[in-house]
Amino acid sequence: MIRIVLLSLALFLLPLVAHAQEDCAKAKEIYNLGKDTLNYGERKELFLQAARLCPSYAEAHVNLADAFENLGDFDAAEKHYQEAVTQGLRSSVPFIGLGEVYLKTGRYTLALDSYEKGLKIEPGNERLQAGLKVASERIKQEKTFFEAARIKKCLAEDEEFHLMCMCPGDHYSFLRKWICMPVLQFASGSTALTKETARQLDEIGSVLKAKDLTGKNWLIIGHADTVGERSRNSRLSQGRAERVKQYLVRRHSLDPLRFKVLSFGQDRPRGPNTTEESRAENRRVEIVVEDL
Repeated sequence: MIRIVLLSLALFLLPLVAHAQEDCAKAKEIYNLGKDTLNYGERKELFLQAARLCPSYAEAHVNLADAFENLGDFDAAEKHYQEAVTQGLRSSVPFIGLGEVYLKTGRYTLALDSYEKGLKIEPGNERLQAGLKVASERIKQEKTFFEAARIKKCLAEDEEFHLMCMCPGDHYSFLRKWICMPVLQFASGSTALTKETARQLDEIGSVLKAKDLTGKNWLIIGHADTVGERSRNSRLSQGRAERVKQYLVRRHSLDPLRFKVLSFGQDRPRGPNTTEESRAENRRVEIVVEDL
């Protein structure tokens, strides 16, 4: 009886396995077309087809992630870099990609972790080593209070960005969007400004009044940890960003049209939400220059 059942199961599974093999073979053909395509929009569509046909195709996921990253969709890029790791791609490439995505979105603790994992696979990789240095430097700098003079100097000069070299001759200029402003943290379940946050906002407000910055626009981005329901955390992150905007507009008489409020809820953590320290890092608002 058991033999009959096993035989029946084998006869049922064989066509499915054969079909999956055919799909993966077709996926590789599409993947090769994507590698020869220069346009990132077209590359994305081809690699997306390949990944859908053969979900275990790690190389398709990592190249799809790269296309999304270059198109500015960092959430999708993060998802597919992680999928490449899940599918067992034994390469430092997805960790380089994840590190860059985390740097581009101001999540330095996660960037540090990604570079460390990549270096375990490829210890001598220059991009991983340089990325690790950048992430470590940013984490160390963020522990200090940002005085107005420091913020203004950072926004006005390029010197600070020479540290951001990821490979010889190249600089990550996109980091300029993130490194000049401090991260503003909030208490659990609260949108209220702490005394320290208000003091930091006063430094920021005095800088944004400067004549050479009056033409610049800013993103105020709210975030939350994972404590409580997702919908509640979405409201918290929105409320935190709105509170920061209101403070800058009312206390420092800044034009509200210069600010755009965004909210990511709990979806863009800086840390793993496993400790109170990492959850505190995730309850934050970031102010990012929209146009350089």
